[in-house]
Amino acid sequence: MNNYLAMDYQFVYLEDYQDFFDQFIEEEQNIFLGEIKLDNEKGSTYRISYDVYFYHDIASIHFVLYTYQGGAHDIRYDKVIYYGLDDHKKKTLDDIISNKQEFLEKISIIAKHQLLNEKKELIYEDSYLFQDGLDPIDKNYQYLVFDQDSLKIIFPPYQVGPWSSGEINATIPYLDIASLMKL
Repeated sequence: MNNYLAMDYQFVYLEDYQDFFDQFIEEEQNIFLGEIKLDNEKGSTYRISYDVYFYHDIASIHFVLYTYQGGAHDIRYDKVIYYGLDDHKKKTLDDIISNKQEFLEKISIIAKHQLLNEKKELIYEDSYLFQDGLDPIDKNYQYLVFDQDSLKIIFPPYQVGPWSSGEINATIPYLDIASLMKL
């Protein structure tokens, strides 16, 4: 098997931000190529994809990178960035929500309830591991995308469930968090 790179994404041109996309993708590819060059390993793969979501004047871009260099399965890396469509600038979560800690606590409670009631077969049976992945801290909610109708929380494999469950999502209608949104 030969080493290869693959990119799978919808083409979206966001003025003044395409350079960021190109640079981000190139840097990640170079890291991968440097790693396989050092290992001189055959059969290594690298895949990158992204999805774009829109809410008001904010685009949420969710990158997913998979690398495989041996082992049981790929290694997955996620990254979400926010982009202002009106001012063509990178945004942070603080630009979108009003009280970060209160926001994290609220979405943590809603996500836990939703996952226990609707996706029980996908989550960890061990309540400690499950709760640890839902604690209202920044690292657990790095992958939030603001879609047209609701906030989508992305939990990569191993955060609240095993690798075999894949990505697990919770969706929260904006009505439930409206008081914490700046938009």
